[in-house]
Amino acid sequence: MSEPTNAVLLRAAELTASGKPRQAIDLLRPLVAANPRHAEAWCRLAAAHLDLGEADQALDSAKRAMTLDGEPAWPQRLAALALSDLGRHQEAAVAARESVRRKPGDWRCYVVLAEVLADSPDGAVEAFDSALHASQLAPSEARAFQVLGDAALRLRDWGTAEHAYRTAIKLDPSDADSKANLATVQRRRSAKPAPVQLNKLQVWRALRMLSLLLVGGGLLALIAGMPRPTPYLGFFTGALVLCCLVVALRLRPFKMLFGLRKLAVTVSLLAASALILTAWTVALLFGATTMQPLVLSWLCAVVGGALVYVGGGRKR
Repeated sequence: MSEPTNAVLLRAAELTASGKPRQAIDLLRPLVAANPRHAEAWCRLAAAHLDLGEADQALDSAKRAMTLDGEPAWPQRLAALALSDLGRHQEAAVAARESVRRKPGDWRCYVVLAEVLADSPDGAVEAFDSALHASQLAPSEARAFQVLGDAALRLRDWGTAEHAYRTAIKLDPSDADSKANLATVQRRRSAKPAPVQLNKLQVWRALRMLSLLLVGGGLLALIAGMPRPTPYLGFFTGALVLCCLVVALRLRPFKMLFGLRKLAVTVSLLAASALILTAWTVALLFGATTMQPLVLSWLCAVVGGALVYVGGGRKR
């Protein structure tokens, strides 16, 4: 590379870094016109266009650099950022992954991948993993931790986000964005959690299933236990109790079930039915022969099931 070309590239990089990308473009255009196969010059030109928000021109310059012999991953990174600015997020992700493939040890490739995945509705987890890898590859680079903080913030991982932003500020005390984001994280961490809402539709569906199990299973147990139950029937009712327990887990949070009177009565009846059935199953396994507890359990289930139908069974 000739000395004048080196000087132009260095000056263009300085201008872009100092917030003067238009002047950098004015320097680089004559250079790429005279040296159209200079990959670094095209990359510098693409970077300057990106800083100006000229994504189309940046993409064109990055594509020119891709066809030339030069740094293998830089054109892909620039193309990924330009495509992301243009709203072509899937293509941006493809280009960013290609940059990682071409230079897997370059932390900047993982930063770009995390940035473009941030705009994808399903890319939050992969963006976090990429940003975390970038911070591990470059523990002294503030940008890697800034992007990690952003990715963690989107996942509501307040602890990781706060640590990442603090590290970014320590590495670069002038990083205003990380300071603002750190304040956001601290505010959200100290905020009271949103109150848990009762999913009434899910509750009524679970109660409907629970009542069907208790009424149907109890009726089968009554028929099977006539005229005198045996301990073997306890295995059936024990399995029935376990099924009821699995369904009952969908009723959480349990404390909120008693906030509405109709729900409280229904839940109480079905709970009483299940508890009586459980106690009778244990007694049956130890040799009890009475059927009265099973009858009482079944009656509670019938009444509770009727309330389920009236209160929520018709609601879809």
